[in-house]
Amino acid sequence: MKITILLPLAACCLLNSAFAFDAAKNKAKNALPFEAKVQEFKLPAAIDENGVIDESKLGDSPYAKAVIYGSKLINETTRYLGLQAKDEKKRFAGNNLSCSSCHASGGVAQTQSSFVGITARFPQYNSRGDRVITLQDRINGCFMRSMSGKPIPTNSDEMRAMLAYMHYLSVGYEVGSKVKGTVVKPEFIDRAADPKKGAKIYADRCASCHGENGEGVINEEFAKGGDYYTFPPLWGKDSYNTGAGMYRLIKAAGYVKSSMPKGDATLSWEEAYDVAAYMNSHERPIKAEREKDFPDRGIKPMDMDVGPYNDGFDENAHRFGPYKQMIKK
Repeated sequence: MKITILLPLAACCLLNSAFAFDAAKNKAKNALPFEAKVQEFKLPAAIDENGVIDESKLGDSPYAKAVIYGSKLINETTRYLGLQAKDEKKRFAGNNLSCSSCHASGGVAQTQSSFVGITARFPQYNSRGDRVITLQDRINGCFMRSMSGKPIPTNSDEMRAMLAYMHYLSVGYEVGSKVKGTVVKPEFIDRAADPKKGAKIYADRCASCHGENGEGVINEEFAKGGDYYTFPPLWGKDSYNTGAGMYRLIKAAGYVKSSMPKGDATLSWEEAYDVAAYMNSHERPIKAEREKDFPDRGIKPMDMDVGPYNDGFDENAHRFGPYKQMIKK
């Protein structure tokens, strides 16, 4: 498999007085007109830490049935809404990933893009489109980017079921509230991330689960039930495309730092940046027209590797860093 590694630059000179990221402007655009609480992470009674639902605790109401169906859609997405779906009209995902490939254990893993409390946070401002979006918009964004597919009709039974499941995971959370322990605050290293160093870290700490060539591990018992992948691919045609959040280095490094290796998240920030850079230096599906993402350049993420930018840093610097110098003081 072909790998393309661009040697990161140690530093880039500013060509003008503008900076890549205006933190104050970003904060203002994300502001809410009320005080948002920070609440403890807590799962509802009928679901355990592995995302398994005790159906006897839910009952058999239409809402309960929607929650159960939504859980299946999240954990076995490709079986119902992807390439393995029997009904070709429902093949919305373009690869064999499931929502739980990133939102682990059906979105109940605290440090892995958890869904707990998620309905309390929507509608919300989205910088990628520079507009306020709904939770349905956010779900479809994942289908088009992380799963290289197309949008699910917002009035479909499947969309309603996923929303019901997320709603159940948000019981007890007040509007706008944040959930402790679900968002990692990124730390910036003093150098550019190094894919070559990341290759060694990957071989030592990641390959045993995700494969020597990032191909993941297919579930041999998929026909009997469960997700398509025991461990998802990290690059290649069946992985997320270049428009996904995980393709951006700061976001990917934060995910790795807080959650990987599974059950032993002990990598340093430098190791997390390096291995994320290595992971994202491999070929994967291309998302077209990414130059249209983040139209407000003042709050365009520093790790967005496609221009246009309002600063003098080139695409390689945005891709690998270092990032400290890109923040407006």
